[in-house]
Amino acid sequence: MPGPNPTPRNTPGRIFQASTMTAMLEGVYEGTTTIAELCRHGDFGIGTFDRLDGEMIVLDGRCYRLRADGTAGEADLATRTPLAAVTYFHGEYDWRMTEPVDATELRAAIDKWLPSPNMFYAVRVDGHFDHMVTRMLPEQHRPYPRLIDAVAEQIVSTHTDLDGTIVGFRSPTHMLGVAAAGYHLHFLSGCRTRGGHAYDFVLRSGRVRVDVGYELVLRMPRTADFHTAQLGRGDIAAEIEAVLQGGRRP
Repeated sequence: MPGPNPTPRNTPGRIFQASTMTAMLEGVYEGTTTIAELCRHGDFGIGTFDRLDGEMIVLDGRCYRLRADGTAGEADLATRTPLAAVTYFHGEYDWRMTEPVDATELRAAIDKWLPSPNMFYAVRVDGHFDHMVTRMLPEQHRPYPRLIDAVAEQIVSTHTDLDGTIVGFRSPTHMLGVAAAGYHLHFLSGCRTRGGHAYDFVLRSGRVRVDVGYELVLRMPRTADFHTAQLGRGDIAAEIEAVLQGGRRP
């Protein structure tokens, strides 16, 4: 008897994620999923590349790689990622920002609009930014440091008066460790040559669109590093927050 029809990969509300934040905290940096495979699961998302060599932004079906050495461009489809999340973006909720807001104010505004704090959300912000502070990490080598130590080598850049797009996710607190609870955002300039992990910014005006994530498909790494990592140790919440905010130890 034939089985049920497979669910289409572009089902609205489905998020595909390779690996977990707890694995990244423990230095599980070897890529296991190719960019070609990742992009079969979504046209929008964020992540990193093998050995942390570059920040990833998937936007409008194209995967961009921004490296700490300043190079930028579309990623080779054969390249692998140790951590990434993608979805097919539709823009279920849509708002206009007509007054300047900083990063904290924008996150607070979006939180007010969302129907529940207990769901995943894909967040896209297209607009003009008075300033945008981003970071990128240099490629790591064995023996891999823990992520909190790798972030100490980050390259921070400040961009002013430019158009671009924020791409990212808001994850619920109850999924901490699988993802980074709260907002995890990357930025890509309109010219597609500047950006990275978004630290701080001022959005002068723009368009905010959000999709609700109703389903999470999680692919765990099949590597020795993952199998032997001490996942979940310590204060995960404080360490993830420190990593996202610049490596300041909890």
